[in-house]
Amino acid sequence: MKKLMGPGAMLLAGLLVIPGNLWLAGRALAQSQAPTMSDKQYQELQQKRQEEWEYLDQKEKKQHPGVRYPEAVKRQEDAEKRRKDAERRLREQKEEEQ
Repeated sequence: MKKLMGPGAMLLAGLLVIPGNLWLAGRALAQSQAPTMSDKQYQELQQKRQEEWEYLDQKEKKQHPGVRYPEAVKRQEDAEKRRKDAERRLREQKEEEQ
């Protein structure tokens, strides 16, 4: 029994140690050979990601009419305020002319 346990334990230890070391070495090699990005490539990648986020944001807003309605109401209120301000300024100008 002891004769079987000794080599079995060594085999088990070898199986645990060797793949672990190879895994670490493989990771180190993969990191050391990683390509570097130029500033231009990095900016292009950022631009592309920004465009994707904007597209997804617009797509999400289109899917939810509950989001569009409050925005439309706010736009209407803003337009009404601008119209009233324009009318007030026009009246003030007319009063100044008289």
